[in-house]
Amino acid sequence: MNQESLAKVQQIVGAATETLRTEIVAVKRRTAVLTDGVQHEFKMAAKGFQMHLDRRHTDDRVHLDEQFRETRALIQLSYGQIQERVERLEQRVRSIEQHLGLTA
Repeated sequence: MNQESLAKVQQIVGAATETLRTEIVAVKRRTAVLTDGVQHEFKMAAKGFQMHLDRRHTDDRVHLDEQFRETRALIQLSYGQIQERVERLEQRVRSIEQHLGLTA
């Protein structure tokens, strides 16, 4: 191979190498842009999901608080009714005991 041929091969290899370097840099740049975009989209999705969870938690808390108040009211009502029945029964037992002469 003569000098002229060698110089042409070196020129071709050099040009190909430079083109490859330029393309690699461009690919790196595009990849960085795409990665940044994906990260941004992921962060936005995570924020949206967190907002959904926060809202759901608030709604569930309100619902549970309401259910607790209703349950407590029903228990208090039931307790009051049971207390009245016990007092009536105790009064009847005292009345029966007095009638039978069993009280001191």
